[in-house]
Amino acid sequence: MKAFAIRDFDQPPQFIELPAPRPGPGEVLVRVHATSVNPVDQLIASGFFRTVQEHRFPAVLGRDVAGVVECLGEGVTSLATGDRVYGFVKRAHIGDGTFCEYVVVPQDMFVGPVPSSVTLPQAGVLAQSGITALECVDAVPSGPGQLVLVNGATGGVGSYAVQIAAARGAEVVATARTADQQEFVRSLGAKHVVDWTAGDLIEQVRAVAPDGVDGYVDLVKHAPSMQIGVGEDEAHRRFAALCRGLLRRGGRASSVTNGGVPELLGDIVCTNVHSTPSPQSIARLSNLVEAGSVVAPIQDTFSFDDIASAFDQLAAGPARGKISVVLDQGSNR
Repeated sequence: MKAFAIRDFDQPPQFIELPAPRPGPGEVLVRVHATSVNPVDQLIASGFFRTVQEHRFPAVLGRDVAGVVECLGEGVTSLATGDRVYGFVKRAHIGDGTFCEYVVVPQDMFVGPVPSSVTLPQAGVLAQSGITALECVDAVPSGPGQLVLVNGATGGVGSYAVQIAAARGAEVVATARTADQQEFVRSLGAKHVVDWTAGDLIEQVRAVAPDGVDGYVDLVKHAPSMQIGVGEDEAHRRFAALCRGLLRRGGRASSVTNGGVPELLGDIVCTNVHSTPSPQSIARLSNLVEAGSVVAPIQDTFSFDDIASAFDQLAAGPARGKISVVLDQGSNR
């Protein structure tokens, strides 16, 4: 089968041919119809996690997946051949990802039924960012009458976080730069928009929310780092300063970049979100989609053969939702 993988550290990802996997007991083989590129895929390809996670080379990249169950391993009862499934694959090791024609997953992990209201390409951009956003919003006060700031609102996770917080009745403050991006986040449910390039972020948010916000969802990497845990001190200090300046007393924050360091935050509660898919989280996201509370905002679509261009667009920004990669041109169903 065709796969997009890295052969070793410090080598760029490339297309390679691999044997198609076979499902073992309790596993299913999924034919991948669609996926998406995410910042974490860029980090994995660059070796960001090399010191903290096993890499099995050649390591197939990719986490998002939408496809059809091709065949079943012994003892599988929860899924059937032909079922449409979606989710994201997060293993203990780097490799065996979803940038390939077929992927094997356990029947009770990583995937669940595709919501009836979406196509496979739409489902292919839902799970990783959607579940991460769900966990970020879960971690902060986000109910009726509460103010939630989503910093990094225009990207994949941010675009879902805005929708989820708004669906819960929160008043959402979103960061966006261009007029097009600002219109985009308003269409997702943001009531207030601030341009993070136009001045001090704390001052701009306080102009909208003089007492501060109840919840701060931070999706921005505040300083560059080539490897996890290396050169991140300034980013942690910057995040702590933002928490102190943005949150009202009793407010809470969530971060996807390990921003929350307790010794810097003092009594401020922050959850560092490292999302992991489960049948329960996939079902919760599906319920939001079926209810019309969450839609899949697709910025652009690329063929699998052109996945390198999808990565180029992700790196270039500015983001406006998700970037879809379609393996099967007949999968728009």
